[in-house]
Amino acid sequence: MTELERLALLQEVDQRLRDRQINLSALEEDIRRRADDLASKQERVKTLRESREQLDTKRQDLERLLDEEGVAMKDRRMRLNRVRTEKELQAVRREIELGKEGTQRMESELLAVMEEHETTVSELAIAEAALAEVESPASDEISEKRERQNRLILDADEDKAVRERLAAHLSRSLRSKYEQIFARRGGVAVVAVRNGTCLGCHMHVPPQLYNEIQKAREVVRQCPNCHRMLFWRPDAGDAAGETST
Repeated sequence: MTELERLALLQEVDQRLRDRQINLSALEEDIRRRADDLASKQERVKTLRESREQLDTKRQDLERLLDEEGVAMKDRRMRLNRVRTEKELQAVRREIELGKEGTQRMESELLAVMEEHETTVSELAIAEAALAEVESPASDEISEKRERQNRLILDADEDKAVRERLAAHLSRSLRSKYEQIFARRGGVAVVAVRNGTCLGCHMHVPPQLYNEIQKAREVVRQCPNCHRMLFWRPDAGDAAGETST
């Protein structure tokens, strides 16, 4: 196998690796978006449930305080019948007035809590419905895409092993030159030349160079225009690298 043939095979492997990496990145982004959306809906439900519980507790505390204040108010009214002095009378009346004010504040607060509780329960029902609609499909989709990720990673590992074997038979300078061209030319570093035309940039190569490529196919030569590495075969229809940029 000539160096050009190895380079052509190496390019096929590198193109597969590049495509797999693109797919892996796209899958990771899809998974991240799906997971973030699911987590956001789950967090919304959790927050609303906690708010509902807090409001329930607050409502119960206010109702208990109002009951206690009701009992205390009855006691104050009964004490009015037992007072002996004007000073005691004024003190009890003051307690009754303060009790009424406190009761009014707690009743207003209780009303606000009950309204907020009603709104929270309504929002929670909507949030739970939204979560129920996507939770199972999202989990299934994330699992399926993670499986695809794992398969791609395994395939990429196999390609990396093949790449190492191919690259090991190339000189360091040639491999470095190939990798530079591959990076600069969109993943196409090795192309066929047909009828005197580079199939990478579709420019004509000098006739002498074209003749040299046909006579010594084991020698690595580059296109004067795009600097890709050129090879020629009598039947180039299935040649690697015929993709143009």
